This record gives sequence, structure tokens and C-alpha cells, in this order.
Amino acid sequence: MEGRVTKQTHEVLFKEGDVARSLYIVKRGTVLCLKRSKDRLIPVFRAEAGDVLGENAIVGGNPYGYSAVTMTNAELIEISAQNFSDILEKSPDWLVGLTATMVQRFENTASLIAENRVFNKSILSEEEFPSSLENQIKKMLN
Repeated sequence: MEGRVTKQTHEVLFKEGDVARSLYIVKRGTVLCLKRSKDRLIPVFRAEAGDVLGENAIVGGNPYGYSAVTMTNAELIEISAQNFSDILEKSPDWLVGLTATMVQRFENTASLIAENRVFNKSILSEEEFPSSLENQIKKMLN
């Protein structure tokens, strides 16, 4: 499956732990990626136009490693795991290895951010992510 997806503000694109069926390219809007850390949700990445979401799960064949929630109205391109796999099979081995390495490094960094409950202002400040918004998103993810 490949096609355009439109989401409204505060819609869940996918949840941490869900089976990864697609990756997404943000065409318009902002999507916040969050990892659970004990009783908190920690922002690990803010995706905007041109950014890719879910690639770590698709490349590694794992469940999604974080949840993705729209922060604005958003338009995305959805690429199925099968379509992405077909493209990778046609790619040189070095490119596949490089992709896997980059994905693993992102996953390691995201895990460290969440484990240490670090708010990185380049992603989102604590002021931009008040407890009321965190609680609203928690409800959506349950």
C-alpha cells in the first residue's frame, strides 16, 4: 500500500509496540514522536515536512519503537513495509547496511532520551509539552 494520508491535530498515526506495517513521509504538518518512560511520555523527535517516521521498525522488522501523534493537521505519504522491502532488495548492500546502522543509532538515542527522561529543547521544551497535553495523549494511546 502506498498513498496519501490526512490526519487532524492530535490524531495517533501509530503506537509504540504496534506491529509496523508502514513507514510515513511527512509532506505537511508536525508529528510528535514519543516513548514511554515509566509513567511519562518523553518526546524523542519532532517530524516536519520531509521527515520519515517508522523507518526504524520497518528496516529492523520490529514493532514501532515510539508512538507518533500529530500536533497539527498533517498530510503524509504512507509506504507499506512490503513496498519498502522491495525497494531495499534492489539497493546495493552497502546502502542497506548504512540504512540499518543509521536506524539503530536513532533507536539507541531515542531510548537514552526516554530512559533518562531528558527534554531536549530542539525537539520540544517542557513548556511546549505541559502535563495536560501529555495526559491527553496518554488517553489517546491507551
